[in-house]
Amino acid sequence: MAEYRGNEIIAEYLIKENIPYIMGYAGHGAIGLLDGIYDRTDKIQVIWPRIEQAAGFIADVYYRLTGVPVPVYTSTGPGPMNLTIAVANAFYDSSAFLAITGQVTTDQFDTGALQEEYRYFAGDFPSVLKPIVKHSWQVRKVEDLPRYLPKAYKLMRSGRPGPCHLDIPYDLYIHRADVEIPDPQQWSTPIDWRTPASPEAVDKALDMLLKTPRPLILAGGGVMVSGATEELKELASYLNIPVYTTLMGKGVMSEEDALYLGVAGCWGDYPAAEAARNADLILAVGARFADLHCASWLPGYTYNIPPTKLVQVDIDASEIGRNYPVELGIIADARAFLAQMLAAAKAKGLKREGKAWLDEVYDYKTEWRNFVEPYAENTEVPIDPRRVLLDMRRVAPDDTILVADVGNNQAWVEQYWGTPQPKTHITPGGFAAMGFGVCGVLGAKLARPESPCINVCSDGGFTMTPHAVATAVEYDLPVVWVLFNNYSIGCIRDLQRFYLDGREIGTSFRKVKTGELWNPDYAKMAEAMGGHGVRIEKPADFAPAFEAALKSGVPTLLDVIINRDTPVPLTSTWQMPPIPAAEPTFGKRKVRT
Repeated sequence: MAEYRGNEIIAEYLIKENIPYIMGYAGHGAIGLLDGIYDRTDKIQVIWPRIEQAAGFIADVYYRLTGVPVPVYTSTGPGPMNLTIAVANAFYDSSAFLAITGQVTTDQFDTGALQEEYRYFAGDFPSVLKPIVKHSWQVRKVEDLPRYLPKAYKLMRSGRPGPCHLDIPYDLYIHRADVEIPDPQQWSTPIDWRTPASPEAVDKALDMLLKTPRPLILAGGGVMVSGATEELKELASYLNIPVYTTLMGKGVMSEEDALYLGVAGCWGDYPAAEAARNADLILAVGARFADLHCASWLPGYTYNIPPTKLVQVDIDASEIGRNYPVELGIIADARAFLAQMLAAAKAKGLKREGKAWLDEVYDYKTEWRNFVEPYAENTEVPIDPRRVLLDMRRVAPDDTILVADVGNNQAWVEQYWGTPQPKTHITPGGFAAMGFGVCGVLGAKLARPESPCINVCSDGGFTMTPHAVATAVEYDLPVVWVLFNNYSIGCIRDLQRFYLDGREIGTSFRKVKTGELWNPDYAKMAEAMGGHGVRIEKPADFAPAFEAALKSGVPTLLDVIINRDTPVPLTSTWQMPPIPAAEPTFGKRKVRT
């Protein structure tokens, strides 16, 4: 063993884990940690955006594309609080990073020292994070660090991924201890978390799939997290079963694949919703059946469970049967299970024909395609957002990564952005934090520097986090922001329009004295931060500007003035009880008993 400062233990362990970045924002409670990185910047680079929340979003997207959980550091007090939104967003979406928060020094606990959370329990920030991390440790002595670091890395990457947390009194960064820095190969990386299903469960599920006339496979975010896209495609192709997804599963298959039906949900794709309404049996893999996906669990909008039978596969037993009764529940890793089922089907020579069902779902796809495609030629002013996304898909290379933000922009992307390759669509899910995409796209560029990386956002989300442009310029990350500017937080304004009889208040950006719709000049904002900025008001001007932005090698913002009254088509519904649910604007509710 040797004597190390606490900050050296952290830095050396991160290097042993081959962690390329540490992200965050400094304060007096973090400079001790950064001092340990000072002589090691050739091995681990510091990325510090303009607020802690942004660092968390960047780390979140980086993990989704690489599987590498990077540390995100903060000082004490406000810094950790700023980070909580990003931690929760990652936790809800089964993404991961290591939150390292500063705490008052060990001799100052329960003194009310600067930024201590002390009034109920001394140094109690871990209680804030406990509901939104897999585990939180409060370090009490330097010797704790070599014990807790490998535990955190093991836990973040195993089973259902999620963030972990270390709360560290900032004197421990400087204090020394005689310790051995653990080897990840012995303590954190060898864990085999790909839990297979029992052979009996696989056989039973396979038998049910083969005997039902109208089966579907639902791929949730767990398929993406598990890296099971190839296994899913092989199984679906071999058994000739259509596939649809949750929003978090979008991208597991290409829209060009004949068996892929799209996303089911309130603002999803019609073929997916119509097939789910009519299915006899659904094999759900890595999906948690949340309200936006399931039409708030109202029968006939997305699902009729029962009578539709559900086989639910998830690595997290708590998600099985949470919102719908299951015919068969299987605890297993998505990739392991799909590979098992394919092997079992091939070993027994089992296949299914299912032509009538396939013909039916192909008709759904044709109806939807005939609805969508004309918007590619829409010349209306203000611009139709569907035209923008269809132009983007036509111009962008297949490996382009789109990181969505939250709001109507996210729903437009859900319906009109195709994903020819896996992991080219990244979106926030259950926690739905605005600003995620605006900042997170920088994490995509760090993870995939060779691929074009774009964010689609709204004026609402961008105005929360415009400093992302400055960070992109600082670190030479040439990403493109496509800002849908409708002078409102459009999704919430639409809820007022459709659920509250048009009583709009607090959702449009206006000058108070005149009532005039108003926003900053976003193109000039981008220019002021060292990027490029272009304001676009005519549909024909968008595609050339977008293509130029992709080729420019400079962080670029396209401020696109869209029609603020164009609603996102409802293919299902979403209820805000006790207000009655809205009816679909494409397709119809169908209750089966």
